[in-house]
Amino acid sequence: MPSVKAPDFCLPDLDDNRICLKDLRGKVILLSFWVTWCPSCQADLPQKEIFARSLDSSRFSFFTVNVTGREADPQQVKPFIQERGYRFPVLLDEGRSTYDAYGLTSVPSSVLIDREGNLAGRFGEETSFIEVVNTIGHLLDP
Repeated sequence: MPSVKAPDFCLPDLDDNRICLKDLRGKVILLSFWVTWCPSCQADLPQKEIFARSLDSSRFSFFTVNVTGREADPQQVKPFIQERGYRFPVLLDEGRSTYDAYGLTSVPSSVLIDREGNLAGRFGEETSFIEVVNTIGHLLDP
């Protein structure tokens, strides 16, 4: 199967710093897309918080991406994160541009990108997080 390049993006985080995919080349990257009103997302985010705290950031980057174009009120994203004490990095999609570029149709959804910037996996809400972690492990193996 030929490698498919992951669509590039430059998105702001909650502090208005811009994070660009091209600057992360050389690392395995997990992007987890979510919205505040989604019960499955709310159940998923605590697992992601624990996971994010255990990462080797020299080899792996993890970002959640709030799909602002699917939020009732995008201004509630930062208070939502702060109230729950999450420390994982949150990027703010520009409407649905990144979500759509990756061909996603539901939340939560995750995308895995290999060290060369190729799509290595796309996971919908029906995928267990253990399956995602196992795939990451294979990509990180030397």
